[in-house]
Amino acid sequence: MKFPLHVVLACAACLLGPAVLVHAGPDAAPYTPHLDRYLAGTGPSITPEGVIRLLDDERTPGQSNTAGWPRHAEGARQTTTFRAELRVEKGGDGGAFVLLPTASYGTQGAAPFRMDWTHPDLAGAFAVGVDVYDPPTEEPFGPDGNVVGAPERELSLHFDGRELVKRVVDTELRDVWTSIEVQVQHVAGGAEVTVRVGDEAVYDRWFVAGLMAYESRLAIGASTTGGASTRFDVRDVVIAEGPLASPTRPPLDVEVFHYVRTDNTTTSYQATVDLPPLEWSFGRILLTLDLHDAGRMWDEWDRNGEISILDDDGTKLGLVPFITSYRTPCHWVVDVTAFRPWLHGRRTFEIAAGTTFYKNRGYLMSVSLAYHHGTPDLVATKVIPLWHGTAHYRSDENAFRDFYTPQEVAIDDDTTGARLVVFTTGHSQVGEFTPSKRAIAFTPDVAAADAEPRRFENVLWKTDCYLNPNRPQYGTWKYPRAGWAPGDVVRPWTVDLTPDLAPGATARFVYEPRPYEFPEGERPSAEQIAQATHVVRAYLILFGKPADLAEAPTIRILGVSDGGNAARAGVKAGDWLAFYDGVRIDSADALRGAIGKAKDDTSRRIPVVLFRGTERVEVTVEPGLLGVQVGGA
Repeated sequence: MKFPLHVVLACAACLLGPAVLVHAGPDAAPYTPHLDRYLAGTGPSITPEGVIRLLDDERTPGQSNTAGWPRHAEGARQTTTFRAELRVEKGGDGGAFVLLPTASYGTQGAAPFRMDWTHPDLAGAFAVGVDVYDPPTEEPFGPDGNVVGAPERELSLHFDGRELVKRVVDTELRDVWTSIEVQVQHVAGGAEVTVRVGDEAVYDRWFVAGLMAYESRLAIGASTTGGASTRFDVRDVVIAEGPLASPTRPPLDVEVFHYVRTDNTTTSYQATVDLPPLEWSFGRILLTLDLHDAGRMWDEWDRNGEISILDDDGTKLGLVPFITSYRTPCHWVVDVTAFRPWLHGRRTFEIAAGTTFYKNRGYLMSVSLAYHHGTPDLVATKVIPLWHGTAHYRSDENAFRDFYTPQEVAIDDDTTGARLVVFTTGHSQVGEFTPSKRAIAFTPDVAAADAEPRRFENVLWKTDCYLNPNRPQYGTWKYPRAGWAPGDVVRPWTVDLTPDLAPGATARFVYEPRPYEFPEGERPSAEQIAQATHVVRAYLILFGKPADLAEAPTIRILGVSDGGNAARAGVKAGDWLAFYDGVRIDSADALRGAIGKAKDDTSRRIPVVLFRGTERVEVTVEPGLLGVQVGGA
């Protein structure tokens, strides 16, 4: 059973544009929230002070309630910001703030039902989840994950039916009124999301792949568990919209691997693909990696995996290291834009995961690249490997040091930015489950009279494995580890060197690992410690201003029919189709539409613009079908 409750609301001042004070008390107007009860309890209500109380005063277990507002602005917007005051009492469960796509959920009326609003996984919708129920546990297996005893105040980001990331909030938001502000800024390939709780930036321009601008309306949902309850109160909700979003073009897609399965005899696969030239303009490059259900041939253990690329000399360089899950399907979208100097022309990739010894089982995987159109402010000009391989601890005196030879790199005169990217994962019983302190000493100019290094420190230790969106899993998925989590891509240690950069100089990099520190009485044997290893992929990435880049096409001609219209004009397989009769062609449907529009004009030949590599080719064809097979959007 559910019931609507309509309350009159008001308008307010501006944030980004005309801001709508969606709710600010009993005298507000003109917006009306649609309040709905779906399960247990007496339903949501509005207090005399204007507080939207999503959960009932009786703290009934098993509730699911919503507040949904009408559309706040017509059309998809480049930026959307909403803010509110939030008070959640300790207990279980929590709630969510959701931007509902009006194309799916209408411009007004009830918000959709969710049994658990701490998992607001709705098709096509972006949401921020608030979870205050994740009790500490000492159980090594099973669904409960909080083995580190972290505070039960978590904020998660969701899009299109998936949880993307979840973090513990440092700011106390339970039992006190706390401000929350969410900004969604659409960029090439998705959106950058900033979420603030009080003065804390829980997410700062966190990139959400695929989150393109859509017309939306705001909804808030809250729920309680069957055995525990809480209160979820909201007041002073304000939403502001930026300008209408610019139209986006579909990306240029490249399939690299399609459902390849490893086993004990084949632990890796290679594929050679043609990638767009460096001279084409792209705002972002995204790599999608899927680990599919492999049935009974699925290795149930967490194993090292990696997507690598072979350079011109055949040297294998790690691009996306990952760890397989304990038999849960995984889906990751990784921003690899910084590796653009590698991602052009004819390239060979390798994907590897599995063993040569375990039950002849392995992993079923797919990989693709999406080049999203746009003009970047900076482009990566070089990717320079610094340390690449496996480091061995050996002893406290060595502590991985023999692997990390100091590196000197000549920085180009036209370099305007630099970033250090270090992927590291610890292995062996000690190497996996022991924090490892480290530092990098960066000397911008070794020839300078005051050539003092800048030192950046870090601890190789990941404590939030239990919050991995690929949860729960089989096995001990929830425990902290040295730089990785089962069922996750490896997240790099990234250092921005731009403020200290000295273009035209020679820079020096020294990696300084520290000996392990163990609690009193818990030191393993010297032999166990010596077996610790770190798998390392460390790169220096240099950036510069983009040169004159061509606006990239999206559609590739895969085949040309003999004697057809295109063949007679000299069109070749492998050409990229940019324009047909002055119309940009970004999809097969667009091509069919342009051909259909021009087919009856037999008095002229139709101009067609192609790219053959970096060369722009202009031909003319007769009206009618081209006689080509195309691929792309």
